[in-house]
Amino acid sequence: MAKQGEQWIPIFEEFDKPGLDNERAKQIYEKWADNYDKNMAILNYTQPSVCAAEIEKCLKDNKDALILEAACGTGLGGIELTKRGFHNLHAFDMSSKMLDIAKQKNIYRKLMCIRLGPEGLDIPDDTYDAVMMTGAAGLAHIGGDCLGEFIRIVKPGGYVVMDTILKYIVGTEYNGKSWDETIDDFLMAGRWVTVTRRQVENSFNTMEGMQYAFQVK
Repeated sequence: MAKQGEQWIPIFEEFDKPGLDNERAKQIYEKWADNYDKNMAILNYTQPSVCAAEIEKCLKDNKDALILEAACGTGLGGIELTKRGFHNLHAFDMSSKMLDIAKQKNIYRKLMCIRLGPEGLDIPDDTYDAVMMTGAAGLAHIGGDCLGEFIRIVKPGGYVVMDTILKYIVGTEYNGKSWDETIDDFLMAGRWVTVTRRQVENSFNTMEGMQYAFQVK
């Protein structure tokens, strides 16, 4: 399959500068929020639609399912979920300005300004029918330490659906293990089982990604 012509947005250069940490990443998103939706359309960002389609395959006709969108940004994933009839949506992001844009879309019942990291989430066990995360795995974003939290807050039999962009997977290591090694540890421990695990071409701009869906045990 031929790759689409590569596009570039100047703000991307900020993510490539040395010393990127969580606070700096947050500042970049605060600056980017007003133009984010327009820019992502230019960049052929297909993963919100792909992830929402995976959620629909998993949950089928359960349109009342309680779904958490992790690192929701301006709500592009939530828009795709609502297109498929899901309406019981919660979300969080570390950027208050991105959340302000998401709030304007009127698609979430609850929005939380938090960052998911080693400290975990102030959410009870077995709360959600599914968690969806798209475009958020990477250095100074979300790493392998998030995966155990997703399992904890999803009900047994529920789903974790997410993607990664392969170029940005560096920086997601946790306890000396890569993103996929951490995933495999949870598989070996019987914490979840694989529903989908496949490569996606032109996932974001011309970059390749991975699509995942797991059912929590």
